[in-house]
Amino acid sequence: MSDLILHHYWPSPFAHKIRMTLGMIGATWTSVEIPRVPPKPLLMPLTAEYRRTPVLQIGADIYCDTANIARALGESGYADKLFPNAQRGRVMALASWIDQSVVELAIRIVITSAIGTAPPEFIQDRGDLYFGPGWTPEGMKAGLPGARLQLEAQMSHLDDALAETGHMVGNTTSYADAGVGFLAWFLRGRWDGGPALLARYANIERLEDQLATDSEGAYTDMTPEAALELAKGSTSSAPSGISNAACDFEVGQRIRIRQRTQSSDPDIFGTLRYLDAWRVSIDHNSAETGDVVVHLPVAGYQIDAA
Repeated sequence: MSDLILHHYWPSPFAHKIRMTLGMIGATWTSVEIPRVPPKPLLMPLTAEYRRTPVLQIGADIYCDTANIARALGESGYADKLFPNAQRGRVMALASWIDQSVVELAIRIVITSAIGTAPPEFIQDRGDLYFGPGWTPEGMKAGLPGARLQLEAQMSHLDDALAETGHMVGNTTSYADAGVGFLAWFLRGRWDGGPALLARYANIERLEDQLATDSEGAYTDMTPEAALELAKGSTSSAPSGISNAACDFEVGQRIRIRQRTQSSDPDIFGTLRYLDAWRVSIDHNSAETGDVVVHLPVAGYQIDAA
């Protein structure tokens, strides 16, 4: 069994990004399948109610959000493969831009195009999650042509960025390339207009083909119950302290963490254990897991006193 336990479901695009990353760095990992929509009774006790996919578990340390997972994998000995030539800042900045400026458009287009064909409960859940209160199918459909124009513009930027070396950073594969790879996988597999769109961008397709050869890596399966028991029998190795000049919080203080945008995500509560410029960590306890530490990135999340 690998120390890297991924809680995910196979059709999830963001989980595919991390599976692709694990394959890219040659890591072995353990797979725990979770439901596509809440309730997720064998995941959320582990995550202090964080509901998104995927989640990486390393013993009693629980890493939420793909950017945070990438950083955790770098700290687990894979930094040279994820962030070659000590380019972590550039790689993470590009990966963040891809997620926020390109993938969000792709999600909007895929979900809108699936209205009327995908299960209504799935559309409702993802609409509430990504588009916030007040969204309507009619409004989403009305905005579809504009979203497609925006996506084409951003895909052109991506393709141009890949033109010189075939990679987003330098001449070797990095975590930023996984962002392009899973975007292409998502568009090709979930939208009937995806293959024609991708055919216009030869550099993106070339990287997509390269990454597809090792898109999952070597893994074994584990039940969710076994993952909870493993957490209960483990002790976190996370540090304690604050190293953030903008912070007014104290270690041991009760805090709330929530998405930066309006969504149906539940708030996350816990006792502040660690905070630096990039990561916030909280101590969390549940009957199912005992004491665990849940880690999230600072960027993209609002942190308040509870």
